[in-house]
Amino acid sequence: MRHIVISIQPKWAGLIRSGRKTIELRRRFPRLPAGSLAYLYESSPVCSLTALLTICAVHELSVSELWNVYGGHSCVDEAHFASYFEGRDVGYGVQIADCVSLPNAIPLAQLREQFAFTAPQSWAYASPKLVSSGGIAK
Repeated sequence: MRHIVISIQPKWAGLIRSGRKTIELRRRFPRLPAGSLAYLYESSPVCSLTALLTICAVHELSVSELWNVYGGHSCVDEAHFASYFEGRDVGYGVQIADCVSLPNAIPLAQLREQFAFTAPQSWAYASPKLVSSGGIAK
């Protein structure tokens, strides 16, 4: 099973950690099996790994169907959704089954030093060093 790092703006990451946002919307996303693990990296200004997500499913749908089925679970309004997916026929709804906040966020400088980590723009496969780390739950 491949693990990924997903970069999310702090506003949306907070909603995921609170359990209110159960669908993360993406223009592109890999096909992952149920139960895959995602390391939640909060982008600027937080710049830290803050949680671990269990992905229940990745739904590849037409943009209109994605909004109709999952829009209400994404915590975004229709105007934001339409703007984000403008020009796209297909979108992805990443269904989050579980979110566990790390006891201590791991800042970017430490991630770089310990794991040769590069913060992804959207998502990236997690390095074997990060996945095998004893300091982060798997």
